[in-house]
Amino acid sequence: MPVHDALRATSDSLLFKVTTAPYLLLDTDLYIRGVNPAYLRATGRSLDELHGAFLFDAFPDNPRDSDSTGVRNLTASLERVMRSGTPHDMGIQRYDIPDPQSPGIFRVKAWSPVNSPLIDADGRVVGAVHHVEDITTVYESLRGSGATEGAGQPTALLRGAMLALAFHQRALQATGLGKSADVPTGVGGAGGVSAAGLARRDALWHRITHAARQGPPGRGCLAAVCDCAVRELPGADAAVITLHGNGSQNIQLAVTSSWGQQAEELQWIIGSGPSLAAFTTGEPVLVPRLDQPSSSWPLFTEAACRIGVGAAFAYPLSTATTTVGTLTLYHRGRGGTQPPADAEVFAQIATAVLLADLEGEISEQVRATADQSDINTAIGILAVAQQMSTNDALAWLRTTARAKSMSLADFAREILARRPPPAPR
Repeated sequence: MPVHDALRATSDSLLFKVTTAPYLLLDTDLYIRGVNPAYLRATGRSLDELHGAFLFDAFPDNPRDSDSTGVRNLTASLERVMRSGTPHDMGIQRYDIPDPQSPGIFRVKAWSPVNSPLIDADGRVVGAVHHVEDITTVYESLRGSGATEGAGQPTALLRGAMLALAFHQRALQATGLGKSADVPTGVGGAGGVSAAGLARRDALWHRITHAARQGPPGRGCLAAVCDCAVRELPGADAAVITLHGNGSQNIQLAVTSSWGQQAEELQWIIGSGPSLAAFTTGEPVLVPRLDQPSSSWPLFTEAACRIGVGAAFAYPLSTATTTVGTLTLYHRGRGGTQPPADAEVFAQIATAVLLADLEGEISEQVRATADQSDINTAIGILAVAQQMSTNDALAWLRTTARAKSMSLADFAREILARRPPPAPR
């Protein structure tokens, strides 16, 4: 059976191979047309075993579990994605997989799967992207704890802890591997600023301040930063400032157009793109020609090009210790353009505005997003290490933080700095 060009291009792309997130590519008949190394690691299988196989021949239901719903639920989700052309988040799914070391034996596994359509240049659905996060460690330690709600899904607290722990583990692995050489390192970032540079920055500050005062009531200074960036920076047709968190947590604090918002949101639907890469690496990610064959994020690239994005430049909004969001500039039309010279200045201004918000609302959002991520991760690690429920882990965290006269978030970060976490008393 011939493989569609979009499937082949995606499976052959460098980023598909090096990303730490597990991905599987399926054609419309549910045959496996691409598997990345992260997926092979997550399932313990080889490329020869999976490539070209029918999905449910490779991953049948566990015959020893009469209550298995993995094949049925995944089939329903993929059919829905193929039919509607929209992604589907399956929640938490128990789906045991064959143990490659022991024929006939299945390993208990729990996943957080998201299925997304793969669409060709003519707008036709030609396959699906299956993205999973392995949350078995937390799932196994908490089975039978009663921490579930309707339809057998875990409570919001438990699911947050599961996903936070999965992201935490992948982040640690990625740190061990170092930064990818394929991620652009940006320009300028270090060193002093010249007198001319300071003068230019001051001039931009004044224009942004003036725009904020002249703008509609309640629009805010970050919106003025975006509006001014589009006016001042050649090739910037849209600007978006996004506050990032782990997983699906993100808040678009300012956008200049619905088109720019659509381009930004594509990344959250697909799970990859320049804004996400800039936030993850803490470095600018500059893509002057999004339609080049060597472009990263093939899924995002295809979708973004369809709505007319020709170039994208994402800049992290960073303090000395953390990255809280991104400023991303989008260029409309074919042919691309070069990164605007003053774009990093706008990112620096946006960071200052975001963290020094006089009303306190944006800063509160930043702290809440970062704090909740750390708290969820600490809950997940503690629950696994001490074989307790997430509710018990949260209760212990609160009690001990109070006894230490620490905030819950600060104590959670102290837990994350220890290996292993302390035993509750």
